[in-house]
Amino acid sequence: MSAKAPTILEKIYAQRQKDVEAAKATPGTRPDELDTYLQMGLAPPLIALVPRLKTNPSTSFANPSLSLMAEIKRASPSKGDIAPFVNPAKQALLYAQAGASVISVLTEPTWFKGSLLDMRLARAAVDALPNRPAILRKEFIFSSYQIAEARLWGADTVLLIVAMLEQELLQRLYAYSVDLGMEPVVEVNSAKEMARALETGAKVVGVNNRNLHDFTVDMGTTSGLVDMVREKDVVLCALSGIQGPEDVRVYQEEGVHAVLVGESLMRATDTTAFIKELLGWPVDA
Repeated sequence: MSAKAPTILEKIYAQRQKDVEAAKATPGTRPDELDTYLQMGLAPPLIALVPRLKTNPSTSFANPSLSLMAEIKRASPSKGDIAPFVNPAKQALLYAQAGASVISVLTEPTWFKGSLLDMRLARAAVDALPNRPAILRKEFIFSSYQIAEARLWGADTVLLIVAMLEQELLQRLYAYSVDLGMEPVVEVNSAKEMARALETGAKVVGVNNRNLHDFTVDMGTTSGLVDMVREKDVVLCALSGIQGPEDVRVYQEEGVHAVLVGESLMRATDTTAFIKELLGWPVDA
């Protein structure tokens, strides 16, 4: 009998392991060299994720809307090419000027056509802005090496996906990220994974409405997990599948704090207008 075919997440994980091993063996990016760069203080300054996520153009309003995590994504395994020739620096500046609290940059090269350079340029584009957005390295992270890379290339936070990490490794990567000054976004897709994220001590939890094993989307995934964090000091974010203002309104009523939007933003003809409409932010903000 043939072995069970690997899921999309398993394929990506296997490829990224090869990529990281290659990077570790390359002069200039070996692990001890990254450690030296960090010890020399060569990583750019950080901003704190939690307070930044709690601030957006509607924060001072009586009934503020959710914050936006705006994603730069060229392609995906489920949709293929989305915006393969996007300029990450220009897109990041557009997001920042429209009010995004976080700019998420895909750095996975094979399926998402991203790179660390994309993230570095996105960071450079917004660096001088007052109250700039936090930069998230959106990646399939399984090694402290990738977190060190993220820090050196300008990330303020990283994504840790519970579905691909054993609890001990999740705990270790979370601690390492916090040691570098970066509060991670811990991604979950079920009640069991949420329990593991909370056990880790996560302060920012992203519920992925997309199942990473088969890439199906269920917008109710976030809604079903809200109660698990309602009385906790946790910033809850809904990831994936957000298409329009109605999605945002539902999540706002349920107590979600932020939404991550990628494909809809990448395809929008007027990105700024789409963001204002999506979040119900003031037009002149």
